[in-house]
Amino acid sequence: MAQVSVVLIGCGGIMNVHARCLSPLRDLARVVGCVDVVKERAEDFADRFGCSVYTDPVKAVAELRPEAAIIAVPPNAHGFEEELLDYGVHLFIEKPIAIDLDLASRILRKIEKTGVVNSVGYMWRYLDVVQLAKKELPSPDSIGMIYGQYVWAANFPPGHWWLKKSLSGGQIIEQATHTIDLIRYFAGEAVSVFARLERRLSKDGTSDVEDSSVITIRHKSGVASTVVATWRSANTLQETFVRIFARDLVVDIVGHQRRAVFYRNNRVEDVRSVVDPYLEELRVFFEAVKSGDTSGILSPYSDAYKTLELTIRANESHNSGRIIEV
Repeated sequence: MAQVSVVLIGCGGIMNVHARCLSPLRDLARVVGCVDVVKERAEDFADRFGCSVYTDPVKAVAELRPEAAIIAVPPNAHGFEEELLDYGVHLFIEKPIAIDLDLASRILRKIEKTGVVNSVGYMWRYLDVVQLAKKELPSPDSIGMIYGQYVWAANFPPGHWWLKKSLSGGQIIEQATHTIDLIRYFAGEAVSVFARLERRLSKDGTSDVEDSSVITIRHKSGVASTVVATWRSANTLQETFVRIFARDLVVDIVGHQRRAVFYRNNRVEDVRSVVDPYLEELRVFFEAVKSGDTSGILSPYSDAYKTLELTIRANESHNSGRIIEV
């Protein structure tokens, strides 16, 4: 079967991970163009694939007419997707899908209108250990509460876009979104959120992003969840996990370690993943583009929009000092 023609948009950061996955997926997809606002970055990527170089994503899609695009740009740089959709290109978009709900809503409506295949990079959903936990906890009915954590020690160079909240959206929108998304996956949709997002650990003036965050979520299912996050931890303590307290079962999902621990009465199971979630999410996307069957896509744009909405409402809660309905 013919390969899916793909344009890579945003040649840096997480795109390096996606680019590495394209080699084992070469029977499914081939890169025809690389796009970045910094031409040298696009050229570096193009050297790997022997393809065309662009600095404008719309021009690249208009001229190359690829079947699909992989988009990995800073959160504030989204919006060009509306024009790409005029060409019927299928979209794989890295999270977060935007930092503005109005913009994300417009893109969502156009995706729904055009009917293109779409997927968002919430890769933890594709871990086999997550699916094992989902099989045991298919609905929130037996879940009491969930505790999520995103503790990290950042090492960004001065002036990096992540350090400006107007560009990144802040840690909750840009990073802890993975934790919140996985909580949604098990607990269901939120009805309200309350958050305190403080800047107490980074007083050197290099960033305006909050570094000490606590978020409490009430879900329609009745599940209560809490997320704590910081990007200013000591580099000897960096932990990211979701802990689910269910009836006669506690499950720890440790995404970055690609493992899950199942605590049962009198028995503990530590299960390691045997899949690369970045590879799996792209494989599923390309197969959906080829077949038209999107049933394997675990995070379509419409679902990722709900995660974005919840993280934005958390920021609104902090700003207002109130519980915000979702």
